[in-house]
Amino acid sequence: METLQSSPSNQSALTSAQLQQLRASLLRARVEAWALLENEEETARATDSFPEPMDAAELSREQGDAVLLTERARERLREIDRALAKMAAGGYGLSERSGDPIAFQRLQAVPWARFDADED
Repeated sequence: METLQSSPSNQSALTSAQLQQLRASLLRARVEAWALLENEEETARATDSFPEPMDAAELSREQGDAVLLTERARERLREIDRALAKMAAGGYGLSERSGDPIAFQRLQAVPWARFDADED
């Protein structure tokens, strides 16, 4: 198993234990996002034919919502994958705007955060 350690190129000041915890959070979030994506894609593809206009209208609304949720899940997956790649490269935990370390508390709340809370 790969070990995660702060290195000179990763000046985020995160400890190895914090990095392990955040990596686990990212992997859990990735599994959840994939599950949501699969569920919403299935809803978006639903093609049941309902004889009642109200049923058809409800299905149409659900499909529209599913398309929006699917795009959000895809974006979340992109953010998570980006964070995991930065972690592997040693740049995780640094703001993409300022280059300063992102607070551990911020990363606990949003492990794929690209900026510190006061930079959003």
